[in-house]
Amino acid sequence: MKALLSLTLLSLAVAMDLRSFQISNRLVVSGLCFGCFLQILDWGVAGISVFLINVSIPVILFYLLFLIRALGAGDIKLFSMIGGIWGMKVLGITIAAAFLVAALMSLGKILFHRNLISRLRIFTTYMEQVLASGKLLKYPQDSNGKQHVIHFSISILIGYAIAMEVVY
Repeated sequence: MKALLSLTLLSLAVAMDLRSFQISNRLVVSGLCFGCFLQILDWGVAGISVFLINVSIPVILFYLLFLIRALGAGDIKLFSMIGGIWGMKVLGITIAAAFLVAALMSLGKILFHRNLISRLRIFTTYMEQVLASGKLLKYPQDSNGKQHVIHFSISILIGYAIAMEVVY
């Protein structure tokens, strides 16, 4: 039941992300409430602490990526939801697999659009600006709109499926 509900919540998140580039907070809160309930069932009152630690880890890990707009808040919330429901083992595997899948998706998109050199120039310029200013800057948005944006929620869903295969 836990696996099916998680899969359903993540699938709904992907559908929302594909439609509007946003993930509903109601969906995330539903998953978080379910996760808190499960942790309390497993650990008693101590489950609240376990839950809070598990949902905080993605926020702490990915806050800098959020600040530079490399990762959306909804994606971080999805990781938190997985951590709240499943715990650190599934969360860790999901994160690793999701970033690998996202890297492959990004590479595919760059090869499809044949713009590896221009994307590397943008990245190099960005890094030079960060190092020169000593400040974390927002990553430049593409002038072509969302052409180079990937829906990271897809990577998270696939990463979760991989985690389920590895763990179970």
